[in-house]
Amino acid sequence: MIPEKLKQTDQCLIELLRDRLSLLTASKISAEEQLDQVRSLLASAGIPESIWTNLVNGCHAAVSSVASSPTYKATPRNITIIGGRGRMGRFFTQQLTAAGHNVSILENEDWEYADQLLGSAELVILSVPIKWTVDVIKRAAQYLAPTTALCDITSIKTEPVQAMLEYHCGPVMGLHPMFGPNVKSFAEEKVVACPGRNNDSFEWLLDFIKSQGGEVIVSTPEEHDYMMVIIQATRHFSRFSVGVFLAQEGIDIERSLSMSSPSYRQEIDIIKRLFAQSPHLCVDIMLATQDRCQSIAKLADTYNRLARLVARKDRAALIEEFENAQSFFNEENISSPKLSQENHADRHLSRYRMPVVPNRS
Repeated sequence: MIPEKLKQTDQCLIELLRDRLSLLTASKISAEEQLDQVRSLLASAGIPESIWTNLVNGCHAAVSSVASSPTYKATPRNITIIGGRGRMGRFFTQQLTAAGHNVSILENEDWEYADQLLGSAELVILSVPIKWTVDVIKRAAQYLAPTTALCDITSIKTEPVQAMLEYHCGPVMGLHPMFGPNVKSFAEEKVVACPGRNNDSFEWLLDFIKSQGGEVIVSTPEEHDYMMVIIQATRHFSRFSVGVFLAQEGIDIERSLSMSSPSYRQEIDIIKRLFAQSPHLCVDIMLATQDRCQSIAKLADTYNRLARLVARKDRAALIEEFENAQSFFNEENISSPKLSQENHADRHLSRYRMPVVPNRS
């Protein structure tokens, strides 16, 4: 039985959420801006930011689904998702089916029907583990029509895009959804798009993602992979390491949370979410490329170097390390969130060259 006071509180929250949804419908304020406005209030109230972030994203998803569904008119397309029963594959299947498209699924046991499932598809999406992606591209390409658009949604892009360009003569694009499969919609989520060939063939798909409240960020495959070393691989390793350490030490997590700061509770929540995932997915993200392995090794070297300073109680050296990093994070280009995507790309793209892969004859 729900206590009466809790029931009354929930009723008040529901009324406030109704008002919040109504205000959001008429506003274009981003989720990050909303969080910035209340960050200090959350800290003083002892409420983890993750709770508010989930609430904000949930509200945006609700508003986007209501606002965009009646106005988005899809020309039904035949789509096949290879690996469509996986968690991310299911997400894309649900989203595209709800938009009115005809979505078929090809799993490992369905290759005898590949000619039927792939031959008539207008779009084929690969949603398979990283280590199998190139092999599946090679296998699937022989069934595709020259007009079929082919894309993958793995977390590395250079090798898959190059393989798609080499083995398929039609439209090619690499996509990387920057979110996990537990989200309910594209609202307030980012998708990195790496053009390959005949990009116009994917315009309807990218427009659909944007119509649902998502943000599409265009990048070369090389720039994407360079950024993901930091955004994914080393970040996963850091949290993986802390989680292993906490388990190794047998820390009473619930007791630690009872006397912790909001930032600690938020970090524990993030670590818990990491270990709620498939271990294969987490490890594959860290081991996906040699660059990732090397950067993780460099991060571990940094940990060891700083730990040696702590062991020696070298206060001056630790302060110097702090000040060096402090100077880096205080640089104008880092502190300015308004830096345009185009300007940011111009500053980095000179490091990369797009792979030149001829059409398959």
